[in-house]
Amino acid sequence: MAEKKLEKQLSVRLHGEPLGILSQKSNGKMSFFYHENATKIISLSMPLQEKPYDHLKCEAFFGGLLPESESAKKALGKKYGVSHNNSFSLLQAIGYDCAGAISCHEINSPVIEDKACPLEGQLISPDVLYAQIKTLPKQPLFSGFEDLRLSLAGVQDKAAVCLIDNQIALPIHGCPTTHILKPTNPHFEGLVENEFFCLSLANAVGLSIPEISLKHLKDISYLLIQRYDRAITDKTIQRIHQEDFCQALSIISTRKYQNEGGPGFTQCFNLIDQTSTPAKARDQLINMIIFNFLIGNMDAHGKNFSLLHSDTPSNQINLTPFYDLVCTRFFPDLSRKMAMKIGGEYQADKVELKDWEKFCELINYSFPAFKKLIQKQSELILKIIDTQIKNYAELSRHPAIIEKIGELIRQNIETHTRCSTFPMIQAAGN
Repeated sequence: MAEKKLEKQLSVRLHGEPLGILSQKSNGKMSFFYHENATKIISLSMPLQEKPYDHLKCEAFFGGLLPESESAKKALGKKYGVSHNNSFSLLQAIGYDCAGAISCHEINSPVIEDKACPLEGQLISPDVLYAQIKTLPKQPLFSGFEDLRLSLAGVQDKAAVCLIDNQIALPIHGCPTTHILKPTNPHFEGLVENEFFCLSLANAVGLSIPEISLKHLKDISYLLIQRYDRAITDKTIQRIHQEDFCQALSIISTRKYQNEGGPGFTQCFNLIDQTSTPAKARDQLINMIIFNFLIGNMDAHGKNFSLLHSDTPSNQINLTPFYDLVCTRFFPDLSRKMAMKIGGEYQADKVELKDWEKFCELINYSFPAFKKLIQKQSELILKIIDTQIKNYAELSRHPAIIEKIGELIRQNIETHTRCSTFPMIQAAGN
């Protein structure tokens, strides 16, 4: 009984409805159990059961709701007076508005259903916004604002905001956020333009992406990305539950890369067999894998793919729109090693036909059908790349960066087309 008294507890809620209890013992270990009347799950890795889930399961899912950046967690820990390595304490401080429809509350806090909240926010001036963006590394997630308690996963500096009447605002009265704001990164020049161009190119070839725009404020450029885990109207906003592949596979964020214990493509395709439309999801994912390879994105790890859980009686589960698309080849200091291996190869420049054949065998996908897909997408990108470069260079303050990224993508596709060890596109016509 004494140990029970030392337990800390949080009420885990889905759409504002209490679903279970997240506990932490005095030794720092977490556990989670569902309430007896729970009918929804928080993760495919945590189906309904009476037995509590252990620390590793909790760290994979709940820890996956937090920022990955060590410096961001340290800054948040310092602000709230908790250990930056303590996922429970960080969620206690900032877990009110997380990715998806999960929120973490004090046990006795009032239960407020949030299936359709009024869209309410406090407008912030351009000068205040500029100052907050400038301090993001030291005050992650705009934590410099009082009473703002929200969490976003990922490594990059970012913040969650509301867009009301086309103006940026901070949420009030428990309103969920509507957009992600991702500013210029001082360590990676051109990252904003890079992601904007690659997302726009993905949209042009028919891949599903969130609605995005490139904005400028004084000397700062930033992306404004509409949250796909929010259903937004002019007056209301509703959370939609989601989880990334690492959470769904019970893999902690620090092991998101395959060579460090993270998921490979076989696990990813086995996972989407659990979606409501697996055949559609398989085609969507394989087209995304092709796109990442063609644009030179080596960082497509398990946290860069996610699932949406609909709040309907049928509990449909589908792939989310794709996000975090970047031509990492643009940055010479970044690794050329892919986050997930193709066949038996991690190095993109060394991928041969036999690796793609093994890849298709492992995921149970027709190799002739795959060859047609990569041919179609390659030809389409080469056909539209010049127009894409022109259109998006005009929107950027750094058109030379857009032009260089576009040229790198073109060269990457053409190199693989000509390479005798990778006769993929020629073979597709046979």
